[in-house]
Amino acid sequence: MTEKLNGKPVYLYMGLLFCVICWGSNFIFGAILVQYFKPMEIAFLRLIFITLFLLIVFYKPIKKAPSLKSMIVPLIFISFIGVTLNHWSFYASLTTASPVTAALILATAPICTSLINSVVFKERKRPFFWMWSLLSFFGVLLVIMKKGAIVMGMGEGYIFLTMLTFSVFMVLVERYASHLSSILLTFYSTVVGLVFMTVFLPFSEVSILKAVPFSIWMLLFLTAIIMHGICPLIWNHCISRVGSTNTSLLLNIEPFVAMVVGYIVLKESVSGMQMIGAMIILLSVTMALHSNRRTQLGQGERHLFPTNSNTL
Repeated sequence: MTEKLNGKPVYLYMGLLFCVICWGSNFIFGAILVQYFKPMEIAFLRLIFITLFLLIVFYKPIKKAPSLKSMIVPLIFISFIGVTLNHWSFYASLTTASPVTAALILATAPICTSLINSVVFKERKRPFFWMWSLLSFFGVLLVIMKKGAIVMGMGEGYIFLTMLTFSVFMVLVERYASHLSSILLTFYSTVVGLVFMTVFLPFSEVSILKAVPFSIWMLLFLTAIIMHGICPLIWNHCISRVGSTNTSLLLNIEPFVAMVVGYIVLKESVSGMQMIGAMIILLSVTMALHSNRRTQLGQGERHLFPTNSNTL
């Protein structure tokens, strides 16, 4: 394929679009899975599938990994916050919250990440960044508003926790990514996150051999491998060629993918107020990222653009 877009081969954008469609669809598939499994069971099983996939595909670099002595403490925090809490809260949110609402709230994660960097690491932000950030949270209020009142249930609370843990995860990874390759960091954080999940999982209430249709087991297995195994590999390859600015903008398509797939699969429609809130969120996140990007370029760029790929 020789066609180009913005001077880059089109197949790179097709790869990125494939990832965004998969991750956007994952909100709907997650809503289906929580009808058959408990959130902790889904997170536990998916981490097992992901660990086995990474071990098989990257056996050689994992076998030759350097000593982790200096990374033990950071790995514990990264794994517990970014894997254990993040995965569990994501599926817990889908037990009561609409998958589209969850997708839209999670779309504000890049702004939350920038806010953490600003507060903790004193990163300078332009006034426009703060303006767009406030507007994005106003969009969230419109999304969770029902019959003229703001409704904040357990599901919305869990997805806010997912968004917060993902943002903290991105900040921690950015600070420690230079100590380990992305492959090793992903593998070890998944394994340690699985260990934490095993400790907190109430095995007395778990019945893995429950009567679940084979198609649901396949959905659980395939979504784990595709969303967490194959998509990150494609994404990381394409982002190094296309650039983080263009890829971060593509991520904003995720909530719309969730809306379309939700309507097709679950027959879930979106209200006019939610649609207005969605447009405000996506516009403000895009503009805030653009403003942030200009500030970073002025200071000498060093940050990664966060993605939703860890949870999704």
